[in-house]
Amino acid sequence: MSTDHSFTLINSLKPYKKKWRVQVKLIHSWKQTPPYADETLELVLADQTGVKIHASCPRTQMFWTQRNLPLGQWRVVENFKVSSVGKGKYRPTNRQYKITITNETVFTESDHQDDSLFLTLANYEKISNGSEDPNILIDILGHPYDVSGVQIVRVKDEDRKKIQFRMRDIIGNNLACCLWGSYAEQIENVVQDSDLAKTVWLLRFAKISEFRGEIQITNAFDASLLDLNPTMAEAVSLKRSIQNDSLPLALTDNKHEKREIIKVADDWDDIGISMISEISEMSELDQTKIVCSVKAIDTDWAWFYFGCNRCKHSVEMICKKGNQSDKPLFRCNKCRGNVSNVEPKFKLHLIVEDKTGTCKIMLLNSVAVSVLGSSAVDLWDGSYEEIEDPEILPAPIIDLVGKSFCFGITTSSDGSEIFKVSEVWSGDIIQKIESQSEPLSYIEGGSSCLSSGEMLIKENTQPSSDCSTPLSKRKDNDSHLPDLTSASKKICPNLIKLEKTKTD
Repeated sequence: MSTDHSFTLINSLKPYKKKWRVQVKLIHSWKQTPPYADETLELVLADQTGVKIHASCPRTQMFWTQRNLPLGQWRVVENFKVSSVGKGKYRPTNRQYKITITNETVFTESDHQDDSLFLTLANYEKISNGSEDPNILIDILGHPYDVSGVQIVRVKDEDRKKIQFRMRDIIGNNLACCLWGSYAEQIENVVQDSDLAKTVWLLRFAKISEFRGEIQITNAFDASLLDLNPTMAEAVSLKRSIQNDSLPLALTDNKHEKREIIKVADDWDDIGISMISEISEMSELDQTKIVCSVKAIDTDWAWFYFGCNRCKHSVEMICKKGNQSDKPLFRCNKCRGNVSNVEPKFKLHLIVEDKTGTCKIMLLNSVAVSVLGSSAVDLWDGSYEEIEDPEILPAPIIDLVGKSFCFGITTSSDGSEIFKVSEVWSGDIIQKIESQSEPLSYIEGGSSCLSSGEMLIKENTQPSSDCSTPLSKRKDNDSHLPDLTSASKKICPNLIKLEKTKTD
C-alpha cells in the first residue's frame, strides 16, 4: 500500500516526460476494436480533485491492467505516456491530453477513500442551443417519457435493436434520445416491469448527435453507461419533483446552425492570409497562412524526439546503456526491430500571436532547422535521460520569442488544435506575401505591427528580391510522424552551438 503522498494532479500532466506518479480511481472501462487495428482497453480515471482523464491500454497490457486496476478502486499509477487527444469526436473527457499504459507502468494500492461517482451533469439548455461541445461525451440525468417500443433496424447487414424516447430535466427542458443494442434491451426489460411516471434515468458518457434537424442524445458505441435507478442527490431531487407533479415542460429550439467549412487551394501561392481568430473558429481547416510573432515556447512538450536514422520514425527506449561508452537500445515500430542508430530531431511547439489572438503551432525537423539554422543534434547535450525541467531550453530556441514569420499551416491528422507548419517565410518575403493578399498588418523594413501599440522586430535575412521560395522547401520526409506524441529526453542549457551559416 502506498504511503508516499507525492502525487501529480491530472491537470498538471504534460507530454514532456513519462515518469509521472498519480493517484486515481477507475470510473469506467470498455473494450474498443477500431477498424484495421488491435483491440484496446479504454478507461476513464479521476484523481482526488474530481478531474477526469482518458486512458488507453494496448491489447498486450490489457489483462495485466484489468487485474491491477479494478473498477471503483483507488490506485497509484506510475510511469506512463502522456499525449494529445486532438479535437476528435466522442472524447470521454475534456482534457487535452490522454494517458497510455505501457509495459513500464506500475500499479500499487492506495489508502485514499472516496466513493464519489465524479459526475459532470450536462446542461439541457446548453445542449439545445448548441453551445455544449458535441465532441465531448456527457453525463445526462432526466425523467423519461414518450418511450417507444423497441424497433429492429437493419444496419450494415446486421439486425440491431433501438429505442427512442425523450428526457426532461428538473425545470422541464427536454431532449430527444435514441439508444441502440444492449442499451435498448436494458430499457426494454425495465419498461415491462415498472411505472415510468416516477422514473429517473442516468446516461453517462453519451454523445450529442443530430437526427433530421433535431439534437439527439445517443450511446457512444460501447463507451456509455446506463443507470435506470440512480441514487445520487440530483436523482433524488428530480424524483421528488416528479412525485409532486411539479415538472413543467419547456419549449426548446433544438436546431442550430452549422459552421461553414472553409476550403482553400492546395498551392501555397494561391492561399491567402488568415487572422488567428478566424482559424480558431473554424471547425475544419485545410491550409492557410498566418503572419504572426512568436509569443512563447510551449513547454508542455519536449522540443525534440529521438528518431530512427534509417526510417526517421520516432523510437522508444527499451534498454539504457550498460556503461558510459554504450548507446541505449531503442525499439522502432516502423523497422520492426531494436535499433541504436538514433538521433534527436526537432518537434518544436510554439505559441504565436497576431492582433486578433493566439494559437499553437508545431514545427517538425526540417522546418525547424530552416528557422533556427541548426540541427537538433547541434543543440542536444548528449543525454538520453528524461526531461526534468521543460523550461530549460537552448538559446536559439529561446531567441525565437518576439520574432515575426509567415507560417503556412495545416491541421494535424487527428484534428488537434495544434497546427502543423508546412512552410515558413521571413524577412522581406513577408511583405511580398502580404502585398499579394488582403493585408493583415503593415510590415516595412523588417518590422511588423502585429498588435496595437506594439512593434515586434524581425531580424532580416537577405533574400533576393525575386525569391519566393519558402525557408522550409528543402526538407526531409517527416510527414510520417505521429502529429502529437510525447518526446521525453533531457536537454542541457549550457551546451549551445552557434547557428550555422548556410550558403546555397
